[in-house]
Amino acid sequence: AKVQLDAHLAEDPLPLRRAKITQEAAVKKAERATKAAAEATAASEAAAAEAAKATQRSLDAKQAAEDAVQAAHVEVKAAEDYLQEVKSKPGQAFGAIWWIERELIEAKKYMPTSKGGIAK
Repeated sequence: AKVQLDAHLAEDPLPLRRAKITQEAAVKKAERATKAAAEATAASEAAAAEAAKATQRSLDAKQAAEDAVQAAHVEVKAAEDYLQEVKSKPGQAFGAIWWIERELIEAKKYMPTSKGGIAK
């Protein structure tokens, strides 16, 4: 037994120490990777939530723009009707009326035909 004890004590402990150090390093590396993955997951979830909010804001803005366009169409139609009413009355300044009609036609030329514009 004394010979076995002396042989055991005489053995080089380097491989055991190296294995232990290597194992500890691997554990630390795995812990760092887990922490980085958790942080990336949290960041991506926050970005997804912000993207959802931005999508909702853009949909709201789109709806507001469509409502504004519709209101503008109603106002333009009312203005055109009033212009026709004024033209039908006697004693009007036809030069001014012609100029107003011309401005209206020029504005419609730059609008898409789907939005009430006319072909150039």
